[in-house]
Amino acid sequence: MKLGIISNMRGVSWAGSETVWHQAAMLALREGHEVTALVHPDLLPAAQMADFRRAGGRVHPWRKFPIARFQGLKEKIHPNFPPALLGQFDALLVSLGSLPALNYVPGLVTGLAATETPFVLFCQFNAGHLVIAPRERRAVIRVMEKSAANVFVSRRNLLEARRQFAMEPPGARVILNSARDVLAEPEPWPDGPPTFSFASVARFEMAWKGQDLLLEILSQPPWRDRPWRLRFYGGGPDLEHLQRLTAFFKLEDRVIFEGFVADLSAIWSKNHILLLPSHGEGTPLAALEAMMYGRPVVATDVGGNTEIIEDGATGYIAEAATVRSFAKALERAWQARDQWPAMGLAAHQSVRERAAHDPAKSLLAAWIAAAAAKV
Repeated sequence: MKLGIISNMRGVSWAGSETVWHQAAMLALREGHEVTALVHPDLLPAAQMADFRRAGGRVHPWRKFPIARFQGLKEKIHPNFPPALLGQFDALLVSLGSLPALNYVPGLVTGLAATETPFVLFCQFNAGHLVIAPRERRAVIRVMEKSAANVFVSRRNLLEARRQFAMEPPGARVILNSARDVLAEPEPWPDGPPTFSFASVARFEMAWKGQDLLLEILSQPPWRDRPWRLRFYGGGPDLEHLQRLTAFFKLEDRVIFEGFVADLSAIWSKNHILLLPSHGEGTPLAALEAMMYGRPVVATDVGGNTEIIEDGATGYIAEAATVRSFAKALERAWQARDQWPAMGLAAHQSVRERAAHDPAKSLLAAWIAAAAAKV
């Protein structure tokens, strides 16, 4: 079969949201299918794309015109997703951060509306407070109604989509993410006390990842007098502000910006717990990976967090992404810090049980089923 994958990601060379479609594409190549990735040029330098090309995958870039007011003209003259391009595939997989992101890729809604090629929407993020303009909502509904399947990475994301678009997504299904590494045993517990190390592993986008909440919480009593340090891992547009906020709260001696670290063992060999104060999620790989390495997670009640984290057993759930709510959950965790090693072991066992579930295989099955339905 000739399979096409469209990713909406741009602005970074790679992100966790690209993991499952990349794994599914690599699996499809191994099974003898022809696979073409229609991606923004920002993704082309990624090592994962190099692996994809070496395995026989093809790449077709889509572009956003640098001058926004000329984008419509560019689409008329040289559209990103013309019928001739999309029509060459037996099925398309459209990987999206969120369903409204269909509107953020120039020409994507128009191309999907016009094509006769069946497609699957793969939605990897949602949040109850997403702002969706009426015109955007109508466009998303039009595409969703036409899709062969709508795949979500958490049950919560699916329920939110039902409310946001007042419809039952056709072929709706949930494929939970799983940790990229599968360990027989958790990472050995780091040294400590006297100092406990918190880790924040997320892209620096405070509007969704909420790292600024951590800094405000930890700047207040009683945290000023407690033995902790916070390590930030990752990069992104809000790095400078988080550094300024660290200085503003006078936490420079307690907060460390480690940058992007690919080696998960290097992260979890020196941190005791993951803090994830997100405003929205799918089923976060950062949480799954922390749990696989034997670390409990303090997270907000968004996305699939409560589908993978058991409050009081493998981590702690804050009711909302607010300073007050997350501070309460973090306080509960701190008061039970002597239980963290046991909770980390329970988290590891829980995620290992999920390892038998292969999200890439399930996604490829939905992709191929859409193509089979065309015949």
